[in-house]
Amino acid sequence: MKDITQIPTNQLEPNPLQPRGIISQESLSELVDSIKEHGILEPLIIAQTPAGYQIIAGERRWRAARSLKLPYVPAIIKKTTPQQMLEMAIVENVQRKDLNPIERAKAFQRLKEEFFLDNPNIARKVSKSIPYVINCLKLLTLPDAIKDGLLSGLITEGHARALGGIGDTRLMIEAYKIVLKEKASVRRAEEIARRMRHIIEEGQVPITKENIPQFLRSRLDNISSDFESIFKDKTAKVKISQTNVYTRVVFQFRGPVDKRFDQLRDLYQQICHKELTPIDSEN
Repeated sequence: MKDITQIPTNQLEPNPLQPRGIISQESLSELVDSIKEHGILEPLIIAQTPAGYQIIAGERRWRAARSLKLPYVPAIIKKTTPQQMLEMAIVENVQRKDLNPIERAKAFQRLKEEFFLDNPNIARKVSKSIPYVINCLKLLTLPDAIKDGLLSGLITEGHARALGGIGDTRLMIEAYKIVLKEKASVRRAEEIARRMRHIIEEGQVPITKENIPQFLRSRLDNISSDFESIFKDKTAKVKISQTNVYTRVVFQFRGPVDKRFDQLRDLYQQICHKELTPIDSEN
């Protein structure tokens, strides 16, 4: 059992690294009513720093205690580094679901930028999967209008993720307006997003640096087939993959070395417009 100490309420300070933004008056009022009736059921987590006692977890409880003019609050004191303070505050809030999606994403981004943690390390520290962390961070790339809608509760995180997959800001906003007008479900938002992606794939909108990955994604199989048609021997295989950083094209030739040379020569001629001397299979 961890030692619980009664600490004077006026000696505590908020965590300067607190990932949560605004604490709503409504949620604070509900907590005040609960503490009036039951007291503070769970101790605050406090960091002992050179600047004094700072709250890692439990800022709402502390604010409610101040509102009630409680002289002391129960607390567990920890000695931590700034990084550990941020990590513990994030873990506490994620587990309690106290952070809204944008606050959570910004907290993960701070771990990356301020403490140089990569996605696997962040996932391990908050006990979530790597895709969970990646999907959270993607929310920060949404247009401001959609982020505002997410913060205000007009749409859910599921809606936001569906819209974010469109890959074109103008079409994202258009889809967002449809979602609001129809008061659409997440499933309906996904259908709208698919329709918008189809518009990109069909080239019905100008192809830009932003939406070209989506435009190409639908054509990779056709591009691979066109590459494979260069070769007379149909054993050649072409695989294309792309990320946000690079596009990789892999040509795979099978068979005897002279056959593979013939395929390489065909490719060389198509790309470089030069001839390669055939290999002598007897040597």
